[in-house]
Amino acid sequence: MAIPDAEPRAGKVLDSSRSTGSRIRLRFLFLLPWWLFALVGLWVLVVILIALDEQYSQIYAQLREGIGLTLYLAFAAYAIALGVGLFVGLVRANRPTPPPHGVGIVKILRHTIHALLYNLLTFYVEFMRGIPTLVFLLIAGFIIVPALRDAINTQFIPLIRTLLNDPEIPDLIWRGRDAGTAIAGLALVYGAFLSEIFRGGIQSIEKGQLEAARSLGMTFLQTMRFVVIPQAVRRVLPPLGNDFVAMIKDTSLVTILGVDEITQLARRWSGSTFLYLQTYLVLSLIYLTMTVLGSLLVQLLERHLRQSER
Repeated sequence: MAIPDAEPRAGKVLDSSRSTGSRIRLRFLFLLPWWLFALVGLWVLVVILIALDEQYSQIYAQLREGIGLTLYLAFAAYAIALGVGLFVGLVRANRPTPPPHGVGIVKILRHTIHALLYNLLTFYVEFMRGIPTLVFLLIAGFIIVPALRDAINTQFIPLIRTLLNDPEIPDLIWRGRDAGTAIAGLALVYGAFLSEIFRGGIQSIEKGQLEAARSLGMTFLQTMRFVVIPQAVRRVLPPLGNDFVAMIKDTSLVTILGVDEITQLARRWSGSTFLYLQTYLVLSLIYLTMTVLGSLLVQLLERHLRQSER
């Protein structure tokens, strides 16, 4: 009886192990975050240029002055947008219903006010979501702000002077290029989008919890405050974080109003020096740093929420 040769069998095992190792290496290469390597490489390249090249260092020194204002615009506008979005989302999460037959005038008036407010806020949401952000900023800067300023200076300031008996009270100075205009415009636009996030979060709460809260004697406002809103905010925190990252980028739109944030400073510097490539490369690095850091914070927040739910 012939004894089988072990050498070919060992060769087959060796070839199989090599093939498995090749597949593992190929899978590893496909799973690597190449996009992150490219972003980090670009970031490192620009940082080196800023450190070693005089032109890039001058550009960064000019743009650095606008980083604080950019972050101020983003945080202030987003804080206001959160308040607007929560209020609008809370109202629009409860559709108006006709008053029951035979109720008193107070309940009829309450249902009527709710219906009017619901339709007014729905018009606001659909209008803001239907026009570009840049268009509304132009409307705010060149139409709404001048009209409000003129109305206040002609109607309210003289009344205040008369009541306080002080003719030295100056007129309100509010221009379309002021930071307040940019904050108000961005807040109103984002408030409409955030309201839909809040509305979805509020409507995702199970009706059984609402019925349990009402059975315990809670009023509508108490149910919203202690039962619905805390859970809804917890569920919508990740998309809220993503919208904050988008807010940082959209602050660049207020350059159309002449606000001195980093995009406006970059536009002026590149126009005076004709260093367009260098200037906008540094500008991209600044925005990239802020948005990537914001995205990482959102991912950490999502991971923390998932661990808390477990």
